Order: sequence, then C-alpha cells, then structure tokens
Amino acid sequence: MPASTTVLFVPGAWHSPDCFDTVIQGLEAANYSTCKVHLPSVNPPSHYLDFSADVSHIRTQIETAVDAGQNVVVVVHSYGSLPSNEAIKGLDIKTRQEKGLRGGVTHLFFCCSFIIPEGQSLISAFGGNDLPWFMVSDDRLEVHSATPDQIFYNDCDDEQVKNAVAALAAHSYQTFHSPCTYAAWKHVPSTYLYCLKDAAIPLAVQMMMVEETAKGFDINTETVDASHSPFYSKPDELTVAIRRAAGDDV
Repeated sequence: MPASTTVLFVPGAWHSPDCFDTVIQGLEAANYSTCKVHLPSVNPPSHYLDFSADVSHIRTQIETAVDAGQNVVVVVHSYGSLPSNEAIKGLDIKTRQEKGLRGGVTHLFFCCSFIIPEGQSLISAFGGNDLPWFMVSDDRLEVHSATPDQIFYNDCDDEQVKNAVAALAAHSYQTFHSPCTYAAWKHVPSTYLYCLKDAAIPLAVQMMMVEETAKGFDINTETVDASHSPFYSKPDELTVAIRRAAGDDV
C-alpha cells in the first residue's frame, strides 16, 4: 500500500455512506485510513436547489485529508460522482505538488457511477427526462426510488434488501439538474467499476460513458458480476478493486 493513503467514500442519492461499512472494514484491515461523506442532499431538513452543498461538504473532507499530507483515493457511487468531480478541482496531487504542497487526490474510483462532461447535469446527460422509477414530489424538490429492491439490490439476499431499503432517505431532486463545471476524470487517474447486473445504470450505459464520453482519457476498468450495490453483494471484490486503484499489488 502506498504510504499515507486515505480512501474517501461518497455515496449515491438516497444512500448513507454506511452502506460501504463492510468494504471500509476490509480496507482498514489492510492499513488504509478511510473517511465517509454524508451528503447534505440526503434527508435534508429542507431540500436544496442545487448540488453546491454536497460539493462544499465533499471538498471540506478532501481538504482535511490532503492538508494533513494524505494521498486521497475518492470512491464515488452513482450520483456521488457529480459533486465529487466539482469538489476535486485544484486538490489533485499534481496541482498541489506544483504549489509545493504535500498530499492530494491521486485516484478517482467510479463505482457504477456517472461520468458527466462539463455543461451537463445528471438529467440532461441522459436525455433530459426523469427515469421511469423516479418518484418526484409535486413541488419538484424531493425524489425517491419507486422500486429500490429491483433497481439497486437485485442480486442481494432478502435480509440485505430489507436493511438496505430501510436505510434509504429522501433526496433533493434539484441536485440532479446541477450542471457540472469540472471533469476531474480528465485530470486525475481514474478507474471505472463495471457492474454487470446493474439495473440503475445498465452495462451499456456504463460502457458508453467510459468509451465515448471519456474517449481519449486513460480510465482503467474493473468488472464485477454485481448489481448497482456491489458494496452489499460483492464487498470483497470491491475492496480488492479499490486497493488496486490505490496502487496495491493485489
């Protein structure tokens, strides 16, 4: 393991970062430091009109690690990649080294997540329409998943599904319409984890983002026979993939 590496976990919409706990335990057993981001847009006291609160919160946690001289691997799940890309701007290892600073973001790990170009939002990048399983409130401020058991956890056992669904919370819908202004994957070495059974972001869409949206940029790929939630159904495989992204020979 490269010295002084922190793995920072950013969950997707509706999710607590506690969903990564089994993976975190595996990484900490391998002597990694870890950090979890609780997105402000998940179960907020009042809903946000854009993703700026998420961006700010992620950036603060990255800054804490890099200012302590840590190299940071940012693991993003689903929606979590959008505010994370914004948050990484200027905190990558190359930029910080040019300023004579220690620490920085060394790798971006997409766990069946979104690769979105500048100027696009999550919604606009995929045609401008809500997905069929979105349940959006009449005021267009809150969104839930209508069928999370089928969309997120279709390869999990019954107990995992029950606990996972119970842990979901309301999400601020307008964050899905925030346009991206910075694509960190153009500046930071990246890995994309293809999830073969993903019903939220089908494999064809995952491959399109890597092979078309990110064409010309060096994005490594890993593959796991899992749903949208490999942290539940394939935690050991996800842990190993993250360790490889961090530079471990595993």
